[in-house]
Amino acid sequence: MKKQTTTLIMYSHSSYSDVWPIFFKQSELYLSKYKKVLFSDNDLGLKPPDWDFVSYDDNDNYAQRMASCLEKINTPLSFLHHEDMPLYKKPNYDLLDKYESIVLKEDIDFIRLLRSVDDLTFNYRAVRTLFPVPSHSQYFFAVQPTIFKTERLLEIYEKTEINSIRDFEINAQKVCRDNGIKGLFHYDEEPKSGLFHYDSNVYPYIATAIVKGKWNLSGYPKLLKEMLQEFKIESSIRGEI
Repeated sequence: MKKQTTTLIMYSHSSYSDVWPIFFKQSELYLSKYKKVLFSDNDLGLKPPDWDFVSYDDNDNYAQRMASCLEKINTPLSFLHHEDMPLYKKPNYDLLDKYESIVLKEDIDFIRLLRSVDDLTFNYRAVRTLFPVPSHSQYFFAVQPTIFKTERLLEIYEKTEINSIRDFEINAQKVCRDNGIKGLFHYDEEPKSGLFHYDSNVYPYIATAIVKGKWNLSGYPKLLKEMLQEFKIESSIRGEI
């Protein structure tokens, strides 16, 4: 399947531009075939040549920002990220292509590329690594790397009312259920990482590199430290947890 069916999205803000080099470089290494776009208030002249830039109004809330940018995406699928979710090794391209094809062609709105805390029920159409997200899940929608039908992702952001970005995942759960969103998640017996999610062998990424504005060295002490050293990022400037 041609990658032009899918736009890789990185949502961010210029105040997080110190985080961008890691995501940009890892995307250059592993995601060169994707159409890529940065959503931000300002790109500060830092985006790579193979990235597009869509700006939002800094006065809008998070949901309004995302909706205004998603309206400009013209591919049927969107590959959702924030800036603090970089890959740390090569993904499984064959499986990603398969997942994109499922979302594109079947009655499925998204595939999230890791398991959260949801129990396993049954495989989706005998695909060994895919499981339905339970409709009662408290994490039915999560801001994590996810292959989404663009029109359905836009619908979620348009209909979710929030006062701050912290409200979004909480309020989006009911919006998804009320609007019949159908989702799957990937799980291939990967180990649990922290309290709320498992690692992902289809899309090995840091989930997430920033927590409450600080580098998440408690969650990824070795891996993230090595990446910060590689990119010559001084973690004490932003702070660590």
